[in-house]
Amino acid sequence: MNPTGGATLRGRWHPDGLSDIQRQPYAPTSAGDLGNHSDLPDTPPCPAPSGGWRDGEDWIDDQVHEYLHKHADQFAQPFATHVGNARILVVEVVSGDVDRARAALTAIYTDNLCVVAAPGGHSIADQEKLQATTGKAVGALMGDPAAAIYSVTTPRDGKMRVNMVQLTQPLYDKFAAIGLDHLILDPWIRPAVP
Repeated sequence: MNPTGGATLRGRWHPDGLSDIQRQPYAPTSAGDLGNHSDLPDTPPCPAPSGGWRDGEDWIDDQVHEYLHKHADQFAQPFATHVGNARILVVEVVSGDVDRARAALTAIYTDNLCVVAAPGGHSIADQEKLQATTGKAVGALMGDPAAAIYSVTTPRDGKMRVNMVQLTQPLYDKFAAIGLDHLILDPWIRPAVP
């Protein structure tokens, strides 16, 4: 059997399970995209340096991590892209001077580095605040077995994806009290659309 990446099932949901199940062609969720990072570029958004990108470079660095978190309001979470066997650390500057940030980072990081402007993006500080507020509130709901929440993503672009078995009205009301602006609600069981 070859996996298809997903399946759409239609049936009736009862408190004790599904009945009258029919398999349908796969239809991806419309809950919004988050978690697979498909919006991140496959290649670095910077031109290669004069000697090209060096193969096999590591992109995780404690000094860079510390620097970015000391200036958490200026930077988005870094990510890596690839060109062939080269790994490139991409740092987005959401506020402040990009050239100054690039100079500070190249002074402590000598591997493949791409520093770009991303004005108005969500900073590390924004994401940490979201995790400490919305993330904490959703985490408290995960402790309730009746909520049937099975995962919550770390904040990304100002939102967190909440995966659950079914979105009931009482659960929706709890999410509304937390604040829906920062949540993508992604139930496994959804009403059938005629």
